[in-house]
Amino acid sequence: MKGIVLVTGSEFTQGRKYDKNGVFIAKKLFERGVDVSGIIISPDSLYELTNYIKYALDRADLVFISGGLGPTTDDLTRQAVANAIGVPLIYHEGWLAKLKQEYKEINVEITEERKSMAKIPYGAAILENPVGRASGFIKILDDVKKAVVALPGVPSEMEPMFNDALNKLGLTEKKRYTQLYRVFGIKELDLNYLLEDIKNISYNFSPKGIDLFIWEEEQKEFIETKQKIKSRLGNFIYSEDETEMEEVVGKMLKEKGLTVATAESSTGGLIVSRLVNVPGSSQYVLGSIVSYSNEVKINVLKVKKEDIQTLGAVSEPVAKQMAENVRLLLNSDIAVSDTGIAGPTGETPDKPIGLHYIGFTDGKETKVYKEIYKGSRNDVRFYISQYALNLIRLYLINY
Repeated sequence: MKGIVLVTGSEFTQGRKYDKNGVFIAKKLFERGVDVSGIIISPDSLYELTNYIKYALDRADLVFISGGLGPTTDDLTRQAVANAIGVPLIYHEGWLAKLKQEYKEINVEITEERKSMAKIPYGAAILENPVGRASGFIKILDDVKKAVVALPGVPSEMEPMFNDALNKLGLTEKKRYTQLYRVFGIKELDLNYLLEDIKNISYNFSPKGIDLFIWEEEQKEFIETKQKIKSRLGNFIYSEDETEMEEVVGKMLKEKGLTVATAESSTGGLIVSRLVNVPGSSQYVLGSIVSYSNEVKINVLKVKKEDIQTLGAVSEPVAKQMAENVRLLLNSDIAVSDTGIAGPTGETPDKPIGLHYIGFTDGKETKVYKEIYKGSRNDVRFYISQYALNLIRLYLINY
């Protein structure tokens, strides 16, 4: 069975927003044996959207549409589906009565635009919205044995309605078993060598590290594949779902009852910013000193002036003193530091763009790691923040 996912919204085609719904729908369909041949993003244009629906129906058995079901003038999915399959739109009387009652309770006029959220193509089955007002629908084209599913664009509304649609389409059984592994600290070629005998695997490389996606059609083979990966990669794996590194580290810090501080230069506070993105981080994050200038390194962090003058700010001794001194200043259990050249300027003959020194200390021992990462300025900064967080994670594993 083939599928196509169609996401509508000019905010996506104009680059103002990233689509996540298409990825969610495609992944879930893949698990249920549907081979998704494409994710199409359409602007808010009745002409374009109608043609994309026709295109998708010509090439797939299932077409899932996300977005365009609200009451505003740019919500065109209902009309586009009706136009594409040649049927009129009609009111679903039960949903219309529900809308009238809800608007009456909040003393808001139910305009024609608001009534439109109860419209579905003739012969379609409604998908009730458990948290919003825009209904979705399934239209099965019996003559060609195909189906169009329309869902809202708001994820909290789309996801439960998507599951309802799968049940109504009889796609309740998992046909493929899938697993995501997030990996950091191993090079791409080394990883490929370790896992070269695993067939159903794909990689995604980014400053976060490497995301591995595996799938199998038989549960026994799936379990065996997972065991192989975990035994070969060990602590390189930092997450087995979409959990971010800072969430993993935050949970471990909380469990171990330890506090952390950071002294940052090149990352400009990104390490601590990521840590405090996690709810409850006040239990383990004490603070940070962003010592972007040499003056702050010397006057606040008490880095030796002669070391900066003779060795430069981007050096192992500076990173070591930054980590040790911020731990003492903020009285934390552990601390990390970074100093480096994020680019695109600042390199010297012996210090290339991307060079960083990352320090880690627990008060008993201090280690400094030299790392060179090539990429755009902000990719470099993010990678170094990931590296620093991973040092904390590895320490806590054995704490």
